[in-house]
Amino acid sequence: MTVDDFAAVLLSRDLDLVQDGNYENKLGQIGYRAIYRNSGCYYWYSVSGTDTRVAPDEVATAITTSGRIIQREYPYLNSRGKQGFEATVRSGDHSFMLNSAPDPPRI
Repeated sequence: MTVDDFAAVLLSRDLDLVQDGNYENKLGQIGYRAIYRNSGCYYWYSVSGTDTRVAPDEVATAITTSGRIIQREYPYLNSRGKQGFEATVRSGDHSFMLNSAPDPPRI
């Protein structure tokens, strides 16, 4: 999977919202996080520096724009030994942390 592949999933009509809401990181900064399910896999993203909902199509646009900076993008094995995907993309004033895996994230 790549960042562009992740963006394509976010544009799917079969995307089902599992959970969303704001979070606060260790530095006290607020962000938005959403978890979706599509075709038996889970996809989740966090958006730094916002307390408003960011829709999947807005994330897809931001992470594929020509001014984006992909800071990291790679597969990994999760704690259950299944392959997932992880990326961080800087676009505009926000960082977008992207993840996907066959299992839902532990919250």
